[in-house]
Amino acid sequence: MAVELCLSSRLTELLGDRLLYGSATVELNESTFNGSLIALYFVPLGSETVTTDDRALRDLYKTVNENEKTLNIIQICYPDLADDRKYFDELTNDVPWHSVLYEYAEKRIRLRHKYRVGNAETLLILNDSYLEKVHTRNGLKLLSCREKSFPWTNLWNEKICQEALKLSSNESNETIYGLYFSAHWCPPCKAFIPQLIHAYDSIRKRIQFEIIFVSSDRSEQSYNSHASSMPWPSVPYSNTTLRQDLTECFNVLGIPYLVLIDNNGNIITENGRAEITEDPDGVYFPWRRRFVYSLSSRLLPKLQSYPAVVLFIEGDQEEELELAEGVLLPVAQQVAKTRSNALYDLLFFIAPDDCTSDTLRQFTRLTDDTAPLLTLIDIPMARISVMEYGIHITEKSIMNFVLGFFDGTMKFTPIL
Repeated sequence: MAVELCLSSRLTELLGDRLLYGSATVELNESTFNGSLIALYFVPLGSETVTTDDRALRDLYKTVNENEKTLNIIQICYPDLADDRKYFDELTNDVPWHSVLYEYAEKRIRLRHKYRVGNAETLLILNDSYLEKVHTRNGLKLLSCREKSFPWTNLWNEKICQEALKLSSNESNETIYGLYFSAHWCPPCKAFIPQLIHAYDSIRKRIQFEIIFVSSDRSEQSYNSHASSMPWPSVPYSNTTLRQDLTECFNVLGIPYLVLIDNNGNIITENGRAEITEDPDGVYFPWRRRFVYSLSSRLLPKLQSYPAVVLFIEGDQEEELELAEGVLLPVAQQVAKTRSNALYDLLFFIAPDDCTSDTLRQFTRLTDDTAPLLTLIDIPMARISVMEYGIHITEKSIMNFVLGFFDGTMKFTPIL
């Protein structure tokens, strides 16, 4: 019974307690999907997307479910050019699968960020009713591969990763792997290689760490030249399929790009390049999520995807940062322990008095340069809240402020 309640609670956190099914609203519970594969179908909501051609997806849905329900699709229409009810209805009224309700705008937005969806239609295949593990992000592309049959198991992320990891001489459960996407023609890639080699040598003195080079070179000659500058194995240039599959699997949009994964292909961090730039010796490797971050330019992208408590402080000295962490850390730990949410993580930042903090203040229209200043910045929802002036910033006052976010009583101001 406890497992069912946990599952039902998680689904509700992610999707809401009800789903749209055609023009009807249906209750969501632990038996809704009956153990079938689940595909999240993300569609940008705007006037240009009303003509979305989903015939191939409809055909697949009908075919694979003829005898037994083996595939469930949940459509998420996320705001893009607009969040207009008319466009939403046109996209959802006659689809044969479920959709997240229009009224659940926050869930539609946060789901997009949780699963790292860009500005195009995306079909994610997930492996269970918990909606935890993504098998492939390339469902729409695979629809056109007539020689491949659903559910495309040979092209799932874990299969692709396992093929790549076979190139390493050290396959073990403890090993952390880095997939390094790079090319000879890319000047930043060449500049980063000495930094990466230094970190690689330093980390391997303490931790099992392997790197595999994935080339974006345009000729085998360039590939050979580039690969010869690195002390780790490479995906052969002739294996174009694996190189392309890995690029798509990790949604690589630019190079150099370093992603860290475990032996099952689970992502540890997608920001390996930035982490090495800030931590050249890999002291904090493998750079898992921290309870409290010190805001820097490389971390600004995190704020685009997650709500965050940001404490602006005076100065940028180590002593001031330690004092700020002393009041933020217990709250961050308590939130992680008791207030986890399937839909998003609440991050915690200390913002020292520097250019990055000024940039964030300007972006969020925070004209008051008072410090210390406690805020909750929620860029995905385009809003900000500032703790009432005059309240002393303590562990207790921060916790009370944060609880207002979770219980829905926090007052926000639009930032866009």
